[in-house]
Amino acid sequence: MVVISDISELPRMPAVYALYGGEGKSRYVAYVGIATKLKQRIKQHLVRRSSSVVAGKDATMLNPEFVTEINWWEYPKFTEQDDLEAAELVAFDVLQPALRSRGAVTARAQALYDDAGFSDATRKLFAGSPAGKLVLPTLPEAIRRIVALERRIVALETQLAERSTRQTDHAAS
Repeated sequence: MVVISDISELPRMPAVYALYGGEGKSRYVAYVGIATKLKQRIKQHLVRRSSSVVAGKDATMLNPEFVTEINWWEYPKFTEQDDLEAAELVAFDVLQPALRSRGAVTARAQALYDDAGFSDATRKLFAGSPAGKLVLPTLPEAIRRIVALERRIVALETQLAERSTRQTDHAAS
C-alpha cells in the first residue's frame, strides 16, 4: 500500500475511494465514491469543493474539513464504467459509509453486482488493504507543523544574522 500526504501525489486512474472522518476508535467511513481519475475527483471534493456531496446539493452533505484520510482501491477492470459502478455497490456493502454517492445504477452494473463471482472477488478486494492511503493532517497536527516551521525559520534567520555579523567584522579587521 502506498501512503502519501499530499493530494498532488494521488494517481490519475480509475478507483473506488473512501473518505474517512474521525480518528482512532472514532474513525468512520464518511463517504464512498468512484472516480475515473482519482486525483481530479478528490480535488473536486476537497480543494474546489464543487462536488454535489460537499456543495450542499443533496439532502445530506460532507464537510471536507472533517476528512482525515482517503483510501482507494484499484483494479484493472475499473477502466470499464460498469465494473467501477458495480464495485462501488459492493464497497457500500463492505465499508458501510455514512453517505453514498450512487443514484441510478446501470443494468449492466446491477447484473455484475448480482453476479456472485464478481461480488465475492470485489468483496475480498475491499476487505483487504487499499492500494493507497492519503493521510490529511488534523487541525492540531497542522498547527504543530506550522509552529515547528516557524521555529526553523527563526533559527535560520538567527544563523544568517550571525553569519552576516561575522562577515562584517571580518571585513572591518
